[in-house]
Amino acid sequence: MPTSTYFRLPQEKRERLMTACWSEITRVRFADMSVNRIISQAHIPRGSFYQYFADKEDMIRYLLGDMREYFIQLLRGVLTASGGDLFAIPVSAFEQFMAQGSTNPMLRQFIRVLQLNPGWDTQAFMTSCPGLLPDPLWELVDPTGMREPDREYADHVFHLLCAVLAYAVVATLQNPEGWERQREILKTRVAMIKYGCAAESGT
Repeated sequence: MPTSTYFRLPQEKRERLMTACWSEITRVRFADMSVNRIISQAHIPRGSFYQYFADKEDMIRYLLGDMREYFIQLLRGVLTASGGDLFAIPVSAFEQFMAQGSTNPMLRQFIRVLQLNPGWDTQAFMTSCPGLLPDPLWELVDPTGMREPDREYADHVFHLLCAVLAYAVVATLQNPEGWERQREILKTRVAMIKYGCAAESGT
């Protein structure tokens, strides 16, 4: 989280710094990000950067936090439109990614971060408390659509759904022409999560 000094900066200087930070995070892997390149582009002294952020990792967490809030709002829209159906999230979100990916700045940034950081834990990214469905989403979920209508069960369902969504997005990034096939695969996997995979017992 940025320091109070950062939030007291004039808006123009704050925006210039953020532009430089976003430019860096969408140019190289997390591990290769350079404070020197950021301060050069933002036209600030090196010491000033550390008045605003504890370190490079602190800055990365802040940017990802902004990104996470954007996606939480996007998923809130899906839940609202679906009447709280948690299982509607993957396909609806995927279709929005495909429709807006080239025009929406935050989606472009997210897609670029995915491309640069293969293996990035997108499930942990969605919540500051790993394993927990974010509160702003849980409050919109209709739990009667699940086998066990409680928060812990919804947590498990949410993370399974995030996993198949992330796979579909990454696979589409690797082969954009195959996005329709990935959507169908995604629908199949969501149905498997929703209805189960085991054959009914004959006993």
